Amino acid sequence: MFNRRNVLLAGSVLSTSMLTEPALGQTKKGPSREVCKQAAKLEFREAKLVPMAAGTANPRNEEVARAFRLLFGVGNPSAAIDAAEYFSKLPDKNKDQEFYREEWKTARANPLIVGFFGMTQTLPSDGDQTAWCAAFVNFCLFSSGFLGTESALSGSFRTYGTATTAPTKGDIVVFRKPGAGGDEGHGHVGFYFGEEQGRLLVLGGNQASPGSTGGVKVASFARSSGSLELHSFRSAQSFRKIA
Repeated sequence: MFNRRNVLLAGSVLSTSMLTEPALGQTKKGPSREVCKQAAKLEFREAKLVPMAAGTANPRNEEVARAFRLLFGVGNPSAAIDAAEYFSKLPDKNKDQEFYREEWKTARANPLIVGFFGMTQTLPSDGDQTAWCAAFVNFCLFSSGFLGTESALSGSFRTYGTATTAPTKGDIVVFRKPGAGGDEGHGHVGFYFGEEQGRLLVLGGNQASPGSTGGVKVASFARSSGSLELHSFRSAQSFRKIA
């Protein structure tokens, strides 16, 4: 069940990854930055889908505060897809008129996106440039009272719940990267939203459309392409409730 404790977990990620940067010339203590950078590579993002650079620097204090309120605002939806739709429709913007539901084009990382990693074991050392599709799915699952994989690796969802060949809205759709990268668990994950002209409509995080940065939105995916291949659909009926 999504509660204050879980939001505080997300907040600990915000504070650890963004608000405790070392002073100039000092070495940051805690998890190795190399370990964090390796964790940041656990997902695959297609470069052409994200045409503009987003932020890795610290956000403003008021932006972190707003991110907390938006995380709380998801409430306790009955289905993970409802949580995903809540985030996809957020109208809130920062002072630079950038949506909290998207990566920011400025140097600062979006603290809402970084907060999703509170439901994983990954410290997003690269701010909202750390691939976050699996973190987003995990956050939506936890907020609606379901167990997730607690991993920022999209491949962790390949064995989540039960596979289905007849997906319905709200099921999880898992893609894998072709070749060795896919064997290591790299790919993409989101929520099945429907189909259009033979392509899959996926509601998820770390997705982009022409002229935008990566964000929470519905995007169209081929079942097979040079960059991603459909792995499986995971039935929402098999999601396990948190005891």
